[in-house]
Amino acid sequence: MLPFDSSSATEDAIVAALKAFMAEREPIYIVGGAVRDHLLGIAAVPGWTYKPDSARPPARAGTASSRSPSPAATTDLDLVMQGPVLPVARRVADRLGWAYYPLDEKRDVARLVGVGAGGKRIECDAAALRGDLRADLLARDFTVNSMALEISPTRPHKLIDLCGGAGDLEARILRRTAPGSLSSDPVRLLRAARLAVQLSFTIEDSTRAQIAAGPAAILAVSIERVREELWKLLDCPRADAGVRELKRLGLLAHLLPEVEALQGVAQSPPHHLDAYEHSLLTVRYAAALRDWLRGGPPPDDEALAQALAAWTEPLRVHFAGEIAAGHDRAGWLVWHALFHDTGKAGERPLTEDQSNADPPRHASHYGLSAEIAAARVAHLRFSRREVMLAERVAALHGQPRRLYQALDARANGVSPLEAYRYFRDAGSVAGGRQLVQGTHAGSAGAPLDGLDVTLQAISDRQATGLERGEDWRRFLAAMASLLAFAFSPQPDHLTAPLVDGRGVMAHLGLSEGPVVGAILRELAEAQAAGELSSAAEALALAEAMLARMKKD
Repeated sequence: MLPFDSSSATEDAIVAALKAFMAEREPIYIVGGAVRDHLLGIAAVPGWTYKPDSARPPARAGTASSRSPSPAATTDLDLVMQGPVLPVARRVADRLGWAYYPLDEKRDVARLVGVGAGGKRIECDAAALRGDLRADLLARDFTVNSMALEISPTRPHKLIDLCGGAGDLEARILRRTAPGSLSSDPVRLLRAARLAVQLSFTIEDSTRAQIAAGPAAILAVSIERVREELWKLLDCPRADAGVRELKRLGLLAHLLPEVEALQGVAQSPPHHLDAYEHSLLTVRYAAALRDWLRGGPPPDDEALAQALAAWTEPLRVHFAGEIAAGHDRAGWLVWHALFHDTGKAGERPLTEDQSNADPPRHASHYGLSAEIAAARVAHLRFSRREVMLAERVAALHGQPRRLYQALDARANGVSPLEAYRYFRDAGSVAGGRQLVQGTHAGSAGAPLDGLDVTLQAISDRQATGLERGEDWRRFLAAMASLLAFAFSPQPDHLTAPLVDGRGVMAHLGLSEGPVVGAILRELAEAQAAGELSSAAEALALAEAMLARMKKD
């Protein structure tokens, strides 16, 4: 059996899957990213220690292998074997208690999904060999993905490298497997950009030239496959570098034309970059926040790290929430940063008589940016909830800055009433619709989308201007006051109202309608501001409000 010393539930689950497949077929081959990442020291295939023929390891010094001598077990496994595979995969899934999905019945491909340590998702794709093993490996995209690990219960593991993938790993080069590799599946054009950024590899010259010669081929790929590759690209630590790679390869104009259109769009002070460079710098800062929210190191900016420190745990809980399967709120921060200013490319300057020498002010781009973000996210077939979140953050991303600018110089932060209105207007994406967040019964505990807007605004402000100084610290203090309001243990601003609609209608003799709605809205604001502490006070204010309405 496998030479294996268990040290985690994830390793146990991976080895159990391999043993279950070997009980059905022999040999089986691990292929693709799992082999590549094991050799790079990024994620390990349990039970395998690579012994290269040469004296040099395939991963150069300074790569993940030298930094992480004991990487975690892989959670993404690709297997190939002699077919038929679907019935084998179903039996293995039943034996393991994993979920089973027939991904492609015609090509005999199945996916098994299990759970590892800490509830971590494990995916195992099993496919029939395309011809023999040689033909299968030569049909793959890049040489570093065209290696196979043969595993058998009776023989040592054997690395099979027909295309020089180990040498390209050592040289950190991404090279097409054959001249027809890219044209056979155009999603590989986008994958080349993603892998180059994700692995810090250089795309080999002839591979790069082929992509740049025909980037429009990406339009033939299904939107769903493009979406997942883009998500992985923007989920890299160097997300801004990913966008730049798309631009260099000619893919950005076909995939995210609204982002490319920001090139050369001038901005007024305190902006020091055009809208395109500013957006990419915002993406860089957003990616750093995303990584911190996922458990990484705090932001490099000491003032920002201090402003967020008190709210680390509740922020991480909020941003760990998935809007859709595999897409957490933290990951969406990078997309918000990418889209937040897209409306500036199609917007007219604020004043018609502004001279050409002066950078235009873009005062009304928020609504247009929201429309563009929603349209692009919908086009990529993200879920409706993701479309709504992208639209909401783009529409409101300037609101935190406006709240800060409206503060008196002596103010310590945003007032409870203004904070209440801010989070109420941002709402909460839940149940597939936009909920108004407030003191409505049942809304307590719903995720506050205003938190997503706040962190997007922080990244935006970070990327604006060459100087920060005292203004930056005061802005962060204002943002911290919003976080304090959102995470306050005091329930008065997010719990049930002191009096509900039925109580107001019964007390005032009103029927349901806009008058009652207006009264409830003002009562909620007064309660959030701490002006009401009892139902009697709320009903007295309702009486005064009705009298005022009748008088007006």
